[in-house]
Amino acid sequence: MPDDTSVPDDLVDLQLAARAAQRAAEEFSAEIAAQAREKFPAPEQWLERLCWPAEPPAQGLQDGPATSFWPEELVGRLTRLREEADTARKKAAAHPAVDDARRAGVYPKFLSALSKRITTAEAEAA
Repeated sequence: MPDDTSVPDDLVDLQLAARAAQRAAEEFSAEIAAQAREKFPAPEQWLERLCWPAEPPAQGLQDGPATSFWPEELVGRLTRLREEADTARKKAAAHPAVDDARRAGVYPKFLSALSKRITTAEAEAA
């Protein structure tokens, strides 16, 4: 690393992509939850909200955890979005500049500089 806080542009791009992928997963999940709250607004309709858009189980909740009550297509989409976010975060974390900053003993300064660059890039994009 040329100086103790230089942040490569490609790392900023990787971080921005990771944040965008995370937001996409969160927005999809929130969208489904908002639709469920709209369709089932009463407090006692918690099971319907939990299961929607699928139907609640006829006998109620089973003993033991269920993986999801959502239809397979929605579960698959959310799983893909979460995997994309995880992959993007791992790519950013594996950038050589991160290890260089650790070895040089400037990791906290590096993270601060990276955060500032990300904040600036997101502000400019807005």
